[in-house]
Parts: sequence; C-alpha cells; structure tokens
Amino acid sequence: MLNKMNRFLPFVLVILVLLLSSCSERSEYGETSDYEKLGAGSTDKTAPTVSSVSPTDNSIYNSPATTIVVTFSETILTSSITTNTSDTTCSGSFQLSSNNFTTCVKMSAIPSASDNVTTFTATPADNISSGTIFKLRITTSVKDTSSNSLVSTYTTNGFTTSPLGSGTIKGSVKMDNGTALSSVSVALSIYGTTAANVTSDSSGDFSQSSLGLGVYSLTFTKSDYLNSIQSATLATDNQTITANVVLLADNCTAGTVSGTISDAVSGSDVSGVSLSVRSGLSVTSGSTTDITATSASNGTYTLSSMNAGGYTVQVSINGYITSFFNVGVCGNLTNQNAAISENLSSGSMRIILHWGASSDLTIVDSHITGPDNASGRFHIYYPANKRNFFYYSNDHTCAACTSIQKSDNVSLDYDATEAPGTETITIPGGSWRSGTYRYSAHDYTTAGSNGNASSTKFAESGTTVKVYYNGTETTYNVPNLAGTVWKVLTIDGDSKVITAVNGMTAVPRNGAGTRTNFE
Repeated sequence: MLNKMNRFLPFVLVILVLLLSSCSERSEYGETSDYEKLGAGSTDKTAPTVSSVSPTDNSIYNSPATTIVVTFSETILTSSITTNTSDTTCSGSFQLSSNNFTTCVKMSAIPSASDNVTTFTATPADNISSGTIFKLRITTSVKDTSSNSLVSTYTTNGFTTSPLGSGTIKGSVKMDNGTALSSVSVALSIYGTTAANVTSDSSGDFSQSSLGLGVYSLTFTKSDYLNSIQSATLATDNQTITANVVLLADNCTAGTVSGTISDAVSGSDVSGVSLSVRSGLSVTSGSTTDITATSASNGTYTLSSMNAGGYTVQVSINGYITSFFNVGVCGNLTNQNAAISENLSSGSMRIILHWGASSDLTIVDSHITGPDNASGRFHIYYPANKRNFFYYSNDHTCAACTSIQKSDNVSLDYDATEAPGTETITIPGGSWRSGTYRYSAHDYTTAGSNGNASSTKFAESGTTVKVYYNGTETTYNVPNLAGTVWKVLTIDGDSKVITAVNGMTAVPRNGAGTRTNFE
C-alpha cells in the first residue's frame, strides 16, 4: 500500500504546486490584471503638475472674449476638474478671479478635455471686464488617473484684458525711393487673431478705424516685394496712430548696418552702448536675433551679416533711456545714427526730432510754443546760441526782435544743421505751466520763400519725433500729406496728456519766427 502511495505522490505534489500558483495570481479583487484595472496597488506615485496656461502670465489679452486653457503634465481624472457654472462663488478646482478670489467668474460649462485628457478649456459665461487683471487658480482637488493630487494649489500672476475703447491705425506704404506703393495687402492682427484686412490706395495710404485697443501686428504683402511686419499699439480710446512702412524689393541682398550713437543733449559720442536686433519694425519686446554690437569710443557701431528685411534696433546703456529705431536692410546701410537721452527726473519731458541721411532734407527745425510766466505765449526754435529762450507775447518775426526774455526753463538743447540730424527740446518737471504746449517740425530745406505747400518731400522723408516721459518712449511718424510744417502734437500743461495732431501746413522760411504759424 505504501509503495502505491509513493508512486502517486509526485503527481499529487505537481497538482498542489499548480493550484497554489493559480491562487497567488488572484485576490479578493479578482485576477491581477483586473486588480490593476481598478487602480489598487498602482505604482504611479507621481503628482501631476500644471505645464502651461493661456492667456500667459503678465500678458495683455484682447477683451471681452476670453478662453482659458490649462495643460497638465499627465492624464487627468476628468471628474476632478470642476468649476462654478451657476454663480460667482469660488467653487471647484478651476477658478478665475479679478479680486483675489473673493468672487470668481461664472463659467459657461465644465472645462472640456482634449489632448489625451491633459488639456482643459473653459469659457466665461459672459464677456469679462476690460482693463482688468485676472488670475487663475487650480486647486489640489485635481487628480490624475492614479488618484495623485496636485501637491499644492497653483495660482497664476494673472493676465490683463485690453482696455475698453477703440482707435484707428493708418499709414502709408512706399518704395525705398519714396514712391507710393498701391495695392499692398495689410493684415492687422491682435493677439494672434486677424482683426481687419485693408489695401493701400493709389497714394500708398491705408486706414482702419474701430479697432479695439491693444498691440497689433501689421503684415504688409505685395508680389515682387519682401513681406514686412510692423508692431503698433492702440493704448487709449479714440487714438489714431500712424504706421508708415517702406517695402523692399524681393531681390534685395543682405548687408551691414552702421552708424553713430550720440547724446541727444550734448551731441557727444556715446561709447559702450549695447545694440540688439529684433525682426520686424517697431518691435520693442520679445526675443532678439543673434546680431549684436557695442559702440566704440567714437560712438560708432556695426551690425554685420543682416539678411534683407525690416528690423528694430534696440539701443541701451546704463544711465540712458532705452531707445529704438527701424532699419530696412537692402545691401549695406551707413549713417544709421541714433541720439539717446539720459534718464530724466520725475515729471520732465524730452522731445527728439530726427531726420535720416536718405531723407533728402538738410535742415528740419523743431518749434515749441506754450504758456509763459507773463500770461503770454513763448516760441522756442533755432537759437544762434543754444539754450537761449525766445519769448513772444505778440506776433512778430525774429528779425523784428529787440529784446529776448527767457521763458521758464524750456530749452532747445541740440540744434542740427545737416542730415542725418537731431534736435532736442526738454521741459523740466518743475517748469510746467497751465495751458497748452504745441510742438511742430519745419522742413526749412524745402520751405523756400513761399512755403511750398504742395511739396511731398517732408512726407517722404521718414522723419520721426520721439517723446520721452515718465520712462516711456512714444514715436510719431511724419504723415503722408503735402506741406512743409508738420504739426506733431499738443501737451496739456496740467495733466501732461499728449494728443497727436499729425497735420501738415506750409510756412516760408521768413515766416519761421512768427509764433502763430506754429500754433
């Protein structure tokens, strides 16, 4: 009997091993694969994180329509993404607020998932307020599919919606020889969305009104010409800005850009100035190209190996206000000079007029009129002795002047007499008076004895005026209008609000001393 049992014992042991092995693969939750499907015993212990948000931190977003997008580092449990859809309480894991989450923006629906359930998109139920900072908060209620929660609440710095209001962007398109260029397509885009499309007319002019406030990108296209991109910002309601552009032929070649950097007040050369380059015209923020330069001891600089096209050159050095100027590269460019201003004291304003070497103008004079300390009006323009101040309480020409008085501390700091030229006027912070200041530029070269009202040389010159006030630089471009006097802007002496005029008239050379010609 014992021998028989010994004979079957190996078979019994094999069966027992197989049974035990089968049992080890099971549990009260079922087989191992089923167990893992239910999520128990998962090896994923990594908490999800927020990879990106849109609108991005510290950006300006076109209001009132806004879509909020959040992308996570891994697949998210959709049931953990909740938001307030019935009221303005800050409930749910997805919250948008303009008052540090005292209340939250009511959303139209629960955020929708995409990109393998890593990205969630939500839209406010109503248009959100303009000119307002909004912050996004993602709470630790958010979980991945392995039930790992965000380690801590994620809160953005916030984005700002563009202010309420509208304005107009207009300008002219020309060839590099100054000839008007018609039938140029101009696409005006804001925050990645095309807002309008216009076409330049027979005079090269274009205009688009009723544009919401914000930063626009203008793209100019025409067959046989290089595309050009220009940035333009509408900052205040009813504002009109001029965005002129020169389109370069598509057979233009690369080149070197060179010039001199000088002090806008003294005219002396400035060394050690850093120059960097951005693609596009009037582009003052964002990434730069790898093309850089530093001005030498005599103020000269060279930017080498620049491809054909339009660029913005940034000029910066400690102690001076960062400045910008545009260049259109079509072969080598010389005399691309820039005048930079030292930092200004609080409340001071500096106005810099500049005309280029290729402007075909020799002398352009800056004129400013304003309230003086004797209940009259002063008129400052080209003095024989710099920093003299011309005072006129009545209309008369400079030739008739028998006495000259100082008009507060408003000064013509620098007066150029050849191209490329710069003229600088400063209004110190303590010298402002109640009333209106008016600033104009006179094309003295072309004016002649009759004013030359029909001349378009000034309009074709590319002359610019830059205004520096409270750390900001604002650029004004000569309008595409006939005449020899560009009435650029007015300044309210009380509020310091600057209003663009951008009108053109004509004044003969012998009328340059008459104040009312520049009022």
